[in-house]
Amino acid sequence: MALVIKQDQLKEVQNYLLQHAENTLTWVETHGLMTAMAVGPAIIENWTALCRQDEEPLPSHIAANLDKILQLQASQIAAESGITLPCKLDPYEDQEGSDLASWCLGFMSGLAMGEELWYPEDKEEEVAQLLLPFVLIAGLDEDPELDELWQNTKLVREMAANIPAVLEELFLLYHAPENP
Repeated sequence: MALVIKQDQLKEVQNYLLQHAENTLTWVETHGLMTAMAVGPAIIENWTALCRQDEEPLPSHIAANLDKILQLQASQIAAESGITLPCKLDPYEDQEGSDLASWCLGFMSGLAMGEELWYPEDKEEEVAQLLLPFVLIAGLDEDPELDELWQNTKLVREMAANIPAVLEELFLLYHAPENP
């Protein structure tokens, strides 16, 4: 049986985040967070707590819908159906909370929850290279070399356009190892 998220469940999540915007991630940031959970080495327990930036928990039906969306994302990636981001793949577009930088921030927040799992000793360099576009676009590192790289708009746009393919590579790295 295929996993399906009903449109009204998705809208309910999006409306909740919008109505509580002062205390929650945006939908785009939440999507990035869920994507990190879906492609990463493990889904971290209580990951939905990151969706709120205060002490209040998410309502149980919102958390359940987010879990369903996460499972759907993971199954789509596993089936090689790809993933569509809820924002433009333009790293230079600036729409506070709904741009690619916001999505990358959400993704990196998810990675930070289980960072030690993301960098296995034998794949540390490979993972770092794959994650470079996310770190660069999110603006998380104040490395002068990354600042210089950011000025190469053609390269950065190519990196951004390849994010869906990188997500598949990350998923395969963690969920379909070459030597199980």
